[in-house]
Amino acid sequence: MIIESVSKAKKKNLYNVIIEKKVYEFNEDIIIEFNLYKGKEIDDELLNKALSSNSINDYYNKALNYAARYFKNSCETRQYLIDKGLSNDLSFEIVNKLIEKGIINDRNIIENNIFSLVKNGNGKLLIIEKLKQKRFDINLINECVDNIDMEFYFECLNKLYKKVKNKYDKYPDYVRIGKLKSYLYSRGYSSSDISELNIE
Repeated sequence: MIIESVSKAKKKNLYNVIIEKKVYEFNEDIIIEFNLYKGKEIDDELLNKALSSNSINDYYNKALNYAARYFKNSCETRQYLIDKGLSNDLSFEIVNKLIEKGIINDRNIIENNIFSLVKNGNGKLLIIEKLKQKRFDINLINECVDNIDMEFYFECLNKLYKKVKNKYDKYPDYVRIGKLKSYLYSRGYSSSDISELNIE
């Protein structure tokens, strides 16, 4: 088979390659990698390799856009690729490339999530559960939670407490205190955290 023509496609970084009157759309990287040019003789094996690499390249670009645009972690990006029809092995391969290039950084994403959750009045226990739901590695979650700035943590807990402390004023003191503590427990704060407040 002979490559009859190679021309730029309307889409960015894509080329139309015509082989035996059939049009194939290849990414620029694949054109370079397989040295595809007009007049080159190409057999079925080389064409299939180029098509396979082109497909993987497409998935890579989709994963790159998904992870970067929506700030997704490695697990979410792998699942996105699998949902798009890519095999488990290839999804791992692509995500690992994105991790190596620093495009996906689970630690940074966890730390940013933790900062936001703490600021919005969430205790450590609830933070861990929310991060587990996003399928982060549990060891990395625990490591990042252990490194929370505790001064900021208690500052946010105090802010939440001041916001809700008058909510139960109509109840007797023992009921009011119980309800306040129950609410703070529901926000993921531990008994040790709550004891720092000296609720009266």
